[in-house]
Amino acid sequence: MAPYYEDETPLGRYSARLRPAAVAPEVERRQRLVARAAQRVADRAFGADPAVSVEAADCRAVNIVDHHQVLNHPLLLGTNIISNASRLLAGDRRRPIVTFSCANVTPSNAYMRNGFRFRGRGVPYFSARESHDAMYLAAVRPFDFVERLQAMGRWVEFEPADRDFLVDHQAFLNHLDYSHCAGHRDQLAVVVRATWPLLFDCSVRAAVPDLLYLNAEEVTRDCLVELLSGDSFVGATLLEPGLRAQVVERFRGVTVAWDEAAGKGTHFFWRRYPGRPRLLRLYLDGDALVPSDARFRDLAVPMERNALLDHLAADEIVPSVALGVTVFLSAGIRPLVGPGSLVYITALRDGWTSLLTANGFGADAELVASVDTSGLIAGTPMFFERDGARLRALHAADVFAAGGVDREYLDAVLGAPLCDVLSVGAGGVYDLFAGTYIPPDRQLAYRIGFDDAATVVHRWV
Repeated sequence: MAPYYEDETPLGRYSARLRPAAVAPEVERRQRLVARAAQRVADRAFGADPAVSVEAADCRAVNIVDHHQVLNHPLLLGTNIISNASRLLAGDRRRPIVTFSCANVTPSNAYMRNGFRFRGRGVPYFSARESHDAMYLAAVRPFDFVERLQAMGRWVEFEPADRDFLVDHQAFLNHLDYSHCAGHRDQLAVVVRATWPLLFDCSVRAAVPDLLYLNAEEVTRDCLVELLSGDSFVGATLLEPGLRAQVVERFRGVTVAWDEAAGKGTHFFWRRYPGRPRLLRLYLDGDALVPSDARFRDLAVPMERNALLDHLAADEIVPSVALGVTVFLSAGIRPLVGPGSLVYITALRDGWTSLLTANGFGADAELVASVDTSGLIAGTPMFFERDGARLRALHAADVFAAGGVDREYLDAVLGAPLCDVLSVGAGGVYDLFAGTYIPPDRQLAYRIGFDDAATVVHRWV
């Protein structure tokens, strides 16, 4: 991580260099496949809206850090700002910002906690009994956080002006066009596109490009339909027992892949839990993926082309993060990463390079090896407000209620050195790495939070 904390490049210039200006024709062809899949995912959420389009150039470098949920947590807001800082005030809205967000998370994940936060308090629109569901499988639902807060006796926690905001915000969300949405994952794409501009003051809002949250699982699924029907190393991995066994062995223990002994991850796909919006992990047993839960072993999925295509078409199996990353690497897409994904995506890239070289996929090995996984965009908040002498990191609803940030704020963000921007989140990044990589007897006892660090570093707020 050291080079990032020593990089004094202004954030706007750092952001501009994250995206390749051009790619080779074969890479362009593969990225068009991903763009077609992304367009189909967008069409399922928005209908055939000519204002929502995805092209290959939009997918050359993509934020893969975000969870598929409403705009909320300071860290996930920061990824969209850092990765696109150079475009925010450029005045060119012709192309959207495309993010491949992860939807196999639960509503209770740490960045959501069943809803969003406002004024430092949780505002739920999922119930506790839904906490283990998958956002990917959740049904279309109304936004009813006002009623939930009232029923829980928590409405009194908010000041009258904040209650007015919550009432208005709920009405805004419920009046968006969800007519094309088949599930909550589609709703979320609509919500994010509609609320992203609210992070910015009216004076700059019209210049900010659209933000499209397209869940990575669906994009991967649509790509696989083509890859399984053609000649690709991704298809060969799923269909050829010898290569498949090498892959399972090579990536065991890598984050987002699998660790059977620890009961973590899944081999290539998750399986829809019967009758519930949850996911079952699958492990290879012979030539089939078999649920690790013995009650559902009859739901095994044969690792055959037609069986996989049928299950994908029926949305009965859901691609894992590791499989999604593999598809994106195979297309030469630069994944814009967080501190954790910087490590595991590099491990996946290097592992695939070795495997492909050893199995006769030389051209694919060269392409995958060429993918730059160093585009760090996460690990720090970007929205703050002054609270006396201190700064306080803001969640999305706090920024919405304040009317968004203005041009002066954005100019300061664009001109801030990358090392300063990232240093505010250094304590959180340290905690992320400490549990895995630093022996207990060598870990720092002192901790510093976002607000304390920002108060020292961001004197321009």
